[in-house]
Amino acid sequence: MTEEKDLIAHVDEFIELVKDTREYREYIHMEHALSAQPDIYERVREFRKQNYFLQHAPEDEDIYDRVAELRNQNEELLNRPEVYDFLMVEWEFFRMIQGLFDRIMDQMEF
Repeated sequence: MTEEKDLIAHVDEFIELVKDTREYREYIHMEHALSAQPDIYERVREFRKQNYFLQHAPEDEDIYDRVAELRNQNEELLNRPEVYDFLMVEWEFFRMIQGLFDRIMDQMEF
């Protein structure tokens, strides 16, 4: 039987494997590059925060118009190549992470 401390050690190994992926390395690289422009970086962080809350709004709330409005309000920011590239790399990394979590959940019995 696996003890919790053994499981934690395996999780730590898993984290190191994730950090060694192309997706994670590109994400970190792009985040560091974007953070070299503090004003742009802060605007991107605020956009991501607002977008996150819209994406997690109650299901009975129609968010499509609000998401479109948020994107329109930030069109200049989102059209900057470094911002676009960062958001695409971030999306690719989080899609990979979501796939890993989905696999874990698919293998568990509840």
